[in-house]
Order: sequence, then C-alpha cells, then structure tokens
Amino acid sequence: MNVVIYLRVSSEQQANKELSIPAQRETLFKYAEEKGWTVVDEYIDEAKSAKTDTRPEFQRMIAAAQKSDKSFQMILVHKFDRFSRSRADHVIYKALLKKLGVIVTSASEPTEPDTPHGVLLEGMLEVISEFYNVNLRHETLKGMRENAIQGYHCGGRAPFGYRRKREGVKVMYCLGPNEEVGIVRTIFELAADGWGGKRIMRELNRVGAGGRRWTPSTVLSILGNQAYRGYRIWNKKCIVEGTRNAEVEWIVVKDAHPAIIDDKLWNAAQSVLELRRPTKLQ
Repeated sequence: MNVVIYLRVSSEQQANKELSIPAQRETLFKYAEEKGWTVVDEYIDEAKSAKTDTRPEFQRMIAAAQKSDKSFQMILVHKFDRFSRSRADHVIYKALLKKLGVIVTSASEPTEPDTPHGVLLEGMLEVISEFYNVNLRHETLKGMRENAIQGYHCGGRAPFGYRRKREGVKVMYCLGPNEEVGIVRTIFELAADGWGGKRIMRELNRVGAGGRRWTPSTVLSILGNQAYRGYRIWNKKCIVEGTRNAEVEWIVVKDAHPAIIDDKLWNAAQSVLELRRPTKLQ
C-alpha cells in the first residue's frame, strides 16, 4: 500500500523532542516499513496549530487526495491530534477522504476503522484530543486573566514611552527613555490645549520628535491609550473570536505601572477629543 505521512508541530511544541518533526518522521517511516507500506510523499506543517484546518501542507495533502490519479491510499500520522484537534474537522475530512478511498491511520494509536470497536476507539481519541485543546485554551485564558489582575503584561509590544521589564517570570512596564516620555506628555498637553491629531502630527514631524515619522492615527492611538496614566486593561477583545467584549468584562488595573500623565491631564485631553470627534480633525 502506498501511503503519505503528515507531520505537524505547533509553535509551543517545537522544543518537545518527542513531538519534533524528525522524531515523528522516524516513527512513521519505521511503522510503515514494519507494515510493508511504501511512503510516497510527506507533508509538513511547522509551527501550525491543529485547532483549525488553515494549514498550508494539510490543505495541499487534502487536494492531492482529491486527484483522480493520486498515488496513495492512506495518510499516516504519529497521533490523531497531529491530523486535527477539532472533532468537527476529523469528521468532515475523514468522511471526505473515505469517499476518495483514503484512510487516516495513527502509528501510535492504531485502530481498526472498519470495525465498530475501531470506530468507537478512534472517536474517543478524537474527543479526548479536542477536550485537551479546549481545556488548554481555558487554562491559558485563566492564567492570562490572573496575570492581568495582578497588573502584569499579557503579551504584545510595550506602548511608545515604555519598555518591558522582567520580574522573575513576570513582565511589567517601566518608563522608557526620557525623550519618549517627554513626547508622550507633550502630545497630551497639546491635545488638552485644543490641538487635533493632524496638527500635533505636523508639529512632531517638524521638530523631528523621536526620530520617526508621525501620523494622525499614531497620535490618536497614544491619546486613547490608558496605559499612559498607569492603567493596565486586558480582555477588551475576545481572544478566540476576535470580537470586542462588553466593557463590564474588561479587566482594569489602576497603578499597574508608572504613569506618564496624571488623571487631570488625561481627562482634559479626552474632553477636547470628545468635542472634536463629530468634526474632521485639523
């Protein structure tokens, strides 16, 4: 029987030698040799999660299986969770492949897919894999939420004027170079004096502030970032769906790091911005 092997490792699993691409390849070639199968091709997705099917090599493999002149009858994986961690994707793609005369087999979780017991066992393994994925996501979000409540950094770049500082295993913001801190204060002071985003941008570019080119959107993003008054806000967006969460779901921590401006200056700038919002910024 001709088989292709599918190898996958996610970014967080790359350091795990047992799940590395070379380790998976060695296991699969050895298994195929023991079974008397011929490996005719391999598909490799590195640093790709199996939560979704948007994996280049996975899709290339599925496309190859749909060709009338395909050269294989089986897809061999190390574990079923290499194929997918989504139960829905397992059902959809295995059903499609079965119609095409291609079966999916695991070297370390062997089943007999054509028997009732094999179908049951394989389904249980897929459900366990999806449970692991959902539970891991839940635990990760819970850890990030606790991290945010304590005022620590939950990922991403530090805002202009700040730098990230590690305290043990945690990361916090500390003040950046004096020049950047001064620029941030100036932006808020000018806004509080009635200047719009474009006018502030032109002034910053005129004096060469920060040695960079400023845009109105950059200026307005600074004026709308509460990090500058020492607030750490997390959970504005749903990490899973990417939609904006209701404000009551935000985690807001005051005095999470050194503030560059005080509440008085923040409120003054926001009041002016609110008045200018219905009209075009000048």
